[in-house]
Amino acid sequence: MKSIWCVLSVLLLTVAGGLQAADQVTRRSDRVVLRGEFTELGPTALKMKLQNGQEAEIPVSDVLLVRFDMEPPTLSQAQSNERSGALATALEKYRQIQTEYNGEDKRVVAELKFLIARTLVRAAQANPAESAAAEKAIAAFRGENRSNFRYLEATLLEAELLGSDAGKSEAAKALLSEVQQTSVKGFRLQAGVQLGLLLLAGKDTDGAQAAFEKVVQESAGDAAAAGAMFDGQLGKALCQKTAGRPDEALATLTEVFAKASESETKTLARAWLLKGDCFREKGLQKDALLAYLHVDVLYSSEPGAHAESLYHLAALWGPAGYQNRADEARARLTNSYPNSRWAKQ
Repeated sequence: MKSIWCVLSVLLLTVAGGLQAADQVTRRSDRVVLRGEFTELGPTALKMKLQNGQEAEIPVSDVLLVRFDMEPPTLSQAQSNERSGALATALEKYRQIQTEYNGEDKRVVAELKFLIARTLVRAAQANPAESAAAEKAIAAFRGENRSNFRYLEATLLEAELLGSDAGKSEAAKALLSEVQQTSVKGFRLQAGVQLGLLLLAGKDTDGAQAAFEKVVQESAGDAAAAGAMFDGQLGKALCQKTAGRPDEALATLTEVFAKASESETKTLARAWLLKGDCFREKGLQKDALLAYLHVDVLYSSEPGAHAESLYHLAALWGPAGYQNRADEARARLTNSYPNSRWAKQ
């Protein structure tokens, strides 16, 4: 009997190992996880031979998460930390894996460089002191991996980083122009959103509005471009608020809240911030407080938006009769995001 259990144990381990020994990609548009073997990881699409023998092709703009067969097991833990907003922990784990990894899979080596660069860019959103390291890392990845499936995503990240510095807006526009010339529709549209934000920062409200409207129109009905559509609507609402039309902005934001997936955390965090700004402009301080509180409670994984929400909460809790909460929000802002522009205000 003992020998039978030994045989069964070996068989179960073999089967389990066989099920795990596969490449994986999670699509952004529907969160479906595909398993099989990557046959091509090109700059515009991933191709995979599925476990059922069929072939699948996923545009790089529709890639949410990738896992490679035989990658270090701690890599998924680090990615989970990054998604939850624990960026310092994620960065520490990524770097440790990078140091210790002695595998021959060049895909994993490149992915680690990208993940480290992306995490640095996200950290820089709330901590400008990280900007130089983030810019160096993301530029280095792009320079070394022009044929990598992460290249266009990295280009958008670098453009976003440079765009936060008014003195580097032209360099950001050049990167966005590069993305807009590719065949990947989802990223072309996302570049249009970022261009609109740059135009708005330069006080060209009409140009920004046109850019956002174009993104919304071209993404309509395309599930793979849904993220760009919501960001386009968010940009449109920002233009409406900037032009002194907060009620129109609120109406546009209602569409975003009604249709955007809860997994679109960055978009939703910015949408709640903008909703709070609109309420403040209308003199509705308690409504504004509740809007900013959504960011604090639901989207603390987005460092830039979270820091901004804490700044507003620190200003609004006191007049609402909760000075202790105002003090708590201010303390959390200065402790968690000491180098952000919001903490310095």
